[in-house]
Amino acid sequence: MFNELKGDKLFLKIFSLFFFFISYFNANAKGIVEIIRENPNLSSFYSYINNTELEATLQQKFPWNWTIFVPNNKAFDALPKKVYDQILSDTSLRKMLILDHILIGQKSSSDLTSKITEEITVTNKSIQLFKRESLYVKDMVVVNENTSADNGVIHEINCVMFVQPSQEDERLTKLQKDKFPITSCCMQTDNEIDSWLKSVNSRF
Repeated sequence: MFNELKGDKLFLKIFSLFFFFISYFNANAKGIVEIIRENPNLSSFYSYINNTELEATLQQKFPWNWTIFVPNNKAFDALPKKVYDQILSDTSLRKMLILDHILIGQKSSSDLTSKITEEITVTNKSIQLFKRESLYVKDMVVVNENTSADNGVIHEINCVMFVQPSQEDERLTKLQKDKFPITSCCMQTDNEIDSWLKSVNSRF
């Protein structure tokens, strides 16, 4: 009987410690928005989700997690002036551009191989992901990958994504265009900006 009581007390202590650690880590777990907000290298991206309803949406609890490819401040600094004048200055277009960087579901670099996989953004556009030495989104290298949050994962990328119809990407072969109807690259040229605007306007 004495040994049984000692065993019960030991079990209760172990259970209490386990519950304490679970509660502690849950209480200290940070969401995607909080991690982005606290990273000074991602302040530009945060400012763009802050003045839309996207911040509130990303803080809500859903049955799924998020994967966000977050352009760092250098990526925004490198954007042509036309992007600021015609896209980022417009609330609806800014929201669409940010949503191009968000996937439903959690994708870490450990989930990928050198074989290209196709994923769908929140805006229902396909992007191709693959991994060699680093995680890639076509032209974009993920410079800081797999930052985990309690509701998803963040990958810091080195440019702002331009998701476009493959037929308009002159760098692709016919086979690639046929296989991947949508591709992503860095938004850098007037043609890319105009093409993105055209694709967005055609949806409304």
